[in-house]
Amino acid sequence: MNFLTRVIRSSGHRVIHFPLRLSYSLGGLLLPPAKKAPESAKRGALDAENDFKHLSFTFAVIALSAQLARLDGEITKAKYLAFRQSFPLSGQMCGKLRSLFALACGDATPHTHYIRQIRYIFPRQPALFTALIDRLFSIAGADGAVSPASERWLARASHRLGLNGAEYAAIRARHEGRPQAHQVLGVKRRASPAMLKKRYRELMRAWHPDRFAGSEVSPEVALLLKLKASEINEAYRVLSKKAA
Repeated sequence: MNFLTRVIRSSGHRVIHFPLRLSYSLGGLLLPPAKKAPESAKRGALDAENDFKHLSFTFAVIALSAQLARLDGEITKAKYLAFRQSFPLSGQMCGKLRSLFALACGDATPHTHYIRQIRYIFPRQPALFTALIDRLFSIAGADGAVSPASERWLARASHRLGLNGAEYAAIRARHEGRPQAHQVLGVKRRASPAMLKKRYRELMRAWHPDRFAGSEVSPEVALLLKLKASEINEAYRVLSKKAA
């Protein structure tokens, strides 16, 4: 039983009558406009459908946020506050948010279920998906650097939402900050051309995607390898130009 179903059943179905409208759906996330009924007779049914779509989306985001926050162990105050700041709900839902988040923390439903739910509710909405991953990054990095486990989780979620490598890399760069070239290669600022080449070759042997060509790696891991190799190439290019 997934998170939304558990809440609806435990509340005696009252939860689906929250007046959850676009104005306070998820802290300003740009949700697609609701359908408009051509006839007054259909307006009630479409209003209920749109309300339930927004409600389902909200619950999916709460579930994803809770799963990401607990990924590295105990949920910290910083991560919960980052969730509240990233998705500042208001209205009737706000008073129940702490309870809903706590309930979602115990949810064993795979995050892929909620990703599919979001894509089904609002298909082909890259701006919405980008904003969602961007805000989830804020939660993942609330305690400092984004952990490798959190980054893998975010890469998978981004891939399943249909974002390409460049879109994911742009989000990642905004939150992690781009390390300086010498930090990427692990050398001193004024390393010699010979040292730069040696270190570059060592790193590319370890990270080049071709090294894993015969292995069965997931699309998410392949994406991370490409991003790392691109980062190493760019750092080597910058430092080699300075050392010339």
